[in-house]
Amino acid sequence: MNIAIFGRNFGNNFNGMAIQLFEELKNREVDFYINKKFFDFISEKVLYTPLAKGVFQNSLPKDVKFDFVFSIGGDGTFLEAASLVGDLGIPMLGINTGKLGFLSYVSSNNLLTALNQIFEKEYSLEKRILIQIDADKEFYGDKNFCLNDFVIQKKSRLSMIKTKVYADGNFINTYWSDGLIVSTPTGSTAYSMSCGGPIVAPAANVFVITPIANHNLTVRPLVISADSEIEISVDSEEGKVLASLDHRAYGVDNFKKIVIKRANFHINFVNLFKNTYFSTLREKLMWGTDIRN
Repeated sequence: MNIAIFGRNFGNNFNGMAIQLFEELKNREVDFYINKKFFDFISEKVLYTPLAKGVFQNSLPKDVKFDFVFSIGGDGTFLEAASLVGDLGIPMLGINTGKLGFLSYVSSNNLLTALNQIFEKEYSLEKRILIQIDADKEFYGDKNFCLNDFVIQKKSRLSMIKTKVYADGNFINTYWSDGLIVSTPTGSTAYSMSCGGPIVAPAANVFVITPIANHNLTVRPLVISADSEIEISVDSEEGKVLASLDHRAYGVDNFKKIVIKRANFHINFVNLFKNTYFSTLREKLMWGTDIRN
């Protein structure tokens, strides 16, 4: 079995968990590869040298067929790892050393149980849709996709930006706001939710369009079919805006045209412990908490 491990720095309280993970992989004779920054962090800060088959930098080794990608960190780390996986279809598991751990739900308390289920093939895969964008000014390099959300925001506090939105050629609205979020169901519990957007189950084939601090009492977030092609134009008095695809943010000039659609590939999300999306909502976000229950 080949496993790619992508991680970020963590606090001392997770040192034991990291060593436990690498020792378990070694004992099971798993070939694993680690991103170099994380390998250096483990070696220097944890004072433990993982017996990795190899290290990688900005992309996964192309000559290795990986069975899994393990993300070690928080949800931001998971999103960054997903940008490396892209259209490869490699199942992804998130091991949490961050705070909330919505995508990275495996903890130090259940790590060994999780690994046992992986090796015994007692897991299921959830297909998570992604957003793909195409813009008249290509600022995103070769990674024009995101798992959580695509966000346009103003660069300063001085003025709002004007965003015109169409779906399949039909005019939806002009938003006067601090920005606009287009999220997947996976991203519906992130920035979009903070701006009043709805929570959407991950199997739903929809996008959510959520304005950021919209200057209009009658405008609300909109749920739209992910089969639609969304077109956006952006006008800022500054002439520049911030555009982000998950963790990757760019300062760019005003757009005349951005096309947003569903990517033609999925992220395969590993589900363990008979975990359900709704149990995660209740546990992580305290969703539905009521003293009467």
